[in-house]
Amino acid sequence: MEITNRLAIQIENELKNYFSAPVQISPDNNFSASKLIRRISLFENHIYPNGKFDSQMNYKFWYDEQKKCIDSNVKNIDIDTKNFKIKSDRKIDELPLIISNLKIKDYLRKSGQAEEINASVEEFVGWGNLVFKKIKKGYERGDLKNFYVINQTAETLDESPVIERHQLGESDLRAKKGVWEHISDVITSCKADYYAPTAETQGKETTTPYYDIYERNGEVCLADLRAYQGKKASEKDKEQYVLARVIGAGKKEVGVSNNVKIEYILFAEEIKKMPYEEAHYGIYKGRWFREGIYEITFDDQVRLNQIGNQLARGLEYASTLVLTDEDKLVIQSITTDIKSGDFIRSKGLHQVDLRMHAADQLIADWNRTIQSMRDKANSTEVVMGEALPSGTPLGAYNALNMNANKLFGFLQEKLAIPFGKIFENWLIPELVKDITSEEVLNLTGDADMLDRVRLIIVDDWYLNNLIFLPPHDQMMADTLKAQKLEELKSRPQLLLTGLKELFKDFAKNCYVDITGESSTELEDTQSLVSIIQMEADPVRRSYMVDILLKSRGFDVGKFPKAMPQVAPLAPQPTPTQPQLKTV
Repeated sequence: MEITNRLAIQIENELKNYFSAPVQISPDNNFSASKLIRRISLFENHIYPNGKFDSQMNYKFWYDEQKKCIDSNVKNIDIDTKNFKIKSDRKIDELPLIISNLKIKDYLRKSGQAEEINASVEEFVGWGNLVFKKIKKGYERGDLKNFYVINQTAETLDESPVIERHQLGESDLRAKKGVWEHISDVITSCKADYYAPTAETQGKETTTPYYDIYERNGEVCLADLRAYQGKKASEKDKEQYVLARVIGAGKKEVGVSNNVKIEYILFAEEIKKMPYEEAHYGIYKGRWFREGIYEITFDDQVRLNQIGNQLARGLEYASTLVLTDEDKLVIQSITTDIKSGDFIRSKGLHQVDLRMHAADQLIADWNRTIQSMRDKANSTEVVMGEALPSGTPLGAYNALNMNANKLFGFLQEKLAIPFGKIFENWLIPELVKDITSEEVLNLTGDADMLDRVRLIIVDDWYLNNLIFLPPHDQMMADTLKAQKLEELKSRPQLLLTGLKELFKDFAKNCYVDITGESSTELEDTQSLVSIIQMEADPVRRSYMVDILLKSRGFDVGKFPKAMPQVAPLAPQPTPTQPQLKTV
């Protein structure tokens, strides 16, 4: 067990270094992702590190301008479920394409992915980073507060081990029995009667126990992995490292801040690749954790809070009524006995002027700070939908708006790349793997769709087996296809097998277009509309209309077709009866 524990010790040491030891990303720049995440959380929740009151017990207001900048970015990036379209360039994928797009829409609607996509865009903009993890039959968004990139200078997650922290209930832990080891031991010795949102926060006592589970994905020594699996390791294995998924159960060490003790290794196996897809708002600056709107505008938000609270305190003093007089008794009577309309006999009673003389300078600094924040976050008046100064030409307004939208188009592409990979590699193969004929009927609502699917399966069967068939003419080919079609109708199991093969091949060749080709589609559509109006040949015009409808997602296969017109036969001469000649 000594070698097996090396996996646990490795996780413990990596967590300890992550929380306590900053890394040097340049000669004079030390960085700690743990500290940065804590600070972003404070700004996100409008919390001052030292509380809501200053040393003189004045309340400190929070003037949130960061949320406006984030909302402006989210509004302009605007990725919705309607943007997810599956496409394929192969003719044979026409029907699977229609069915798969309906399947994706049904999945997005029933699985609550609309809310998840919106939350993903908000996190991408505000935090600057977004991580998705592959799970059974889908994906989930990583919790950045409990997501520890051990090599903080890595550019991508493929270059670093990653540790995730999860808190499971006892029922969730028992459900892993048979898959994970030492479940009973963990329930007995790793119980915590509190729930802590992160490993660094003080837990909140609960009436039910929770268990800290740490999942590590990254390279480990092959000898340590073989030792855990009960296999004999060679000397060569001690020098070789492989990608592996290791799951451990641990708890905080009593009296030691941020230190985690891994008590048991529950699961360890080799993996082929890291199970993550990622997106980043900012550029790489020597660290994996990129800048988002919160971090970009830290200083501006701090200055806004300072100015706002200075103005609030100054106006409070300026609005206070202060009177002065040579006679102290007059002041006392005013504060205690005077009523509205009473006359006062006084020699020098007057109000003290408490105007805030630097208010105009603070207001100017306030405006400069807001403008600086909006410029950094690409949230100018045009982007936020606010009115420009009077006299601004319409052409200048349009040019500013177009230029701002170029950046949002670029940010859309940054999000579209990981989402496209998730759908192509993780979701679509799972969604179409076990599709049935009943599901095709439910999705399309069209009984004729199955007949069209059968015809595609028959044509595919014919092409794949053409080399094994004896020489034959078109009539024999039609006869063979008809026989195969009748066989599919009489044996439903053959249809299911054909469906699986059809969609299996489709899943390998399809791709997901979210935003990348939308502008090209618009230009192609406009070109086709112009050409259709000029085309005189009805056959060519009909074909171009079909292309246009397919590009917009319509199933043209179920549209009625005009019967071909048969040219009338040429009139035959009427036979004449021979005339008898009279002599």
